[in-house]
Amino acid sequence: TQSVTQPEKLLSVFKGAPVELKCYYSYSGSPDLFWYVQYPKQRLQLLLRHISRESIKGFTADLNKSDTSFHLKKLFAQEEDSAMYYCALSGTVAGFARKQNTNPLVTGNISL
Repeated sequence: TQSVTQPEKLLSVFKGAPVELKCYYSYSGSPDLFWYVQYPKQRLQLLLRHISRESIKGFTADLNKSDTSFHLKKLFAQEEDSAMYYCALSGTVAGFARKQNTNPLVTGNISL
């Protein structure tokens, strides 16, 4: 069977802080992994694909076969990064097995 799991359902980080959205996958073959993003009041759009190894809007994701992970990372979170993030796995480019989401809420730094 093939699946993806995102442990965090809601992630809050401070503006300017590093953020990591975890994604674990289960797949017996050679996985094709993606990160999608949906900004408020916008359509779902492709953010990253592991094969391309690009950095989009400061986000990176590396496929780690040893712990079967494809974590999405950004060094400095910004308010405009607040969105729904979907990790997706596909044995072929045609369709997804399963997807789950994490919504990182980026807030201002509050000093007490």
